Amino acid sequence: MIELDSGNGGIGVTCVLHRYHAVRCCCGDETVAAPGQGRGSEIEGRCRNLILTERCLVGPALATFIAALSVRHRQSREMVQEFLHDWLGLDLAKGTICRCIREVGLACEPVAEALLVEIRAADILHLDETPWYQKGHLRWLWVAVCATAAVFHIGSREKTEVAALIGESFLGWLVTDGYGAYRSHTQRQRCLAHLIRKAVALQEGIYFEASRFGDWLCRELRALICGVAEDADARTLGLIVARLKRACLLNQDADIDKARALAREILNDWDAVIAFVRNPHLPPTNNDAERALRHAVISRRISHGTRTDEGSRGYAAALSVIETCRKRKAKPWDFITRLLAAARRGAELPALPACA
Repeated sequence: MIELDSGNGGIGVTCVLHRYHAVRCCCGDETVAAPGQGRGSEIEGRCRNLILTERCLVGPALATFIAALSVRHRQSREMVQEFLHDWLGLDLAKGTICRCIREVGLACEPVAEALLVEIRAADILHLDETPWYQKGHLRWLWVAVCATAAVFHIGSREKTEVAALIGESFLGWLVTDGYGAYRSHTQRQRCLAHLIRKAVALQEGIYFEASRFGDWLCRELRALICGVAEDADARTLGLIVARLKRACLLNQDADIDKARALAREILNDWDAVIAFVRNPHLPPTNNDAERALRHAVISRRISHGTRTDEGSRGYAAALSVIETCRKRKAKPWDFITRLLAAARRGAELPALPACA
């Protein structure tokens, strides 16, 4: 087995020879040890299904390193192959590199499923989605982020995907954008950053009345965020809220389509827009979810997504484990190395590190 050795202030490659004993007792029975074997993944039509096993060419640390280059650092199979050859003197086939990446995704799936319980019990949960492609077909990459965990999921953009992530009986607060799938949840904070971006676009437009409305919205929304952050008194906040609503009421029948649409959008979702005024513990933006999606958005532009359901599940699971470890100030690759080693043995999987 080829393994990565990261001790002594650097990294190197070692070749580990595993010996399995065979014992014959006096009665003639023979006991032969064998490599451990864990869960597998079957795909119809594939020549050889993926099975996690200790009988493999690449050790767990090196397999995790290869997955890190691909999933986190967005390197293609060819670039990973070139890096391993130039820096570590390893000549691995693309099939071996693909297997390592798939193994890490498969090992992370049970951990990601267990994280669903944690996010469904959260008091505040950030949700967001972005387009994703699977073999050229449009899918959506969802993320649910709380203070200590993050779960990614690739599926459709249907409302049922929200229920699959947060469950049917989620009782906490959701922080989201204006997508209609979220609006059935009563306790929700609308992301003001999205509204400010739309107001800035109006402000920079060529129509005077729409530009003035955009400028008015920007001032009041930013003043509201600053007022809540600085613990302004109720009278001050009430005046800002009143001015914001008046601006929307005056423009809900505006001649410019975009100005009229934005005013009505805010009025139709009014309780969610100002929820953080009555509940100062709520964040006024959905930045946590947007930051969690950033790496995946860049990866989508480079790789154009995934190719199979197995690849989509594995990619989402790996992102979930990596982002959760980073939120908990833990080293994700150390944990994934131990996770993959246990999964190959068919042993009990290690628990995610607790918050630091």
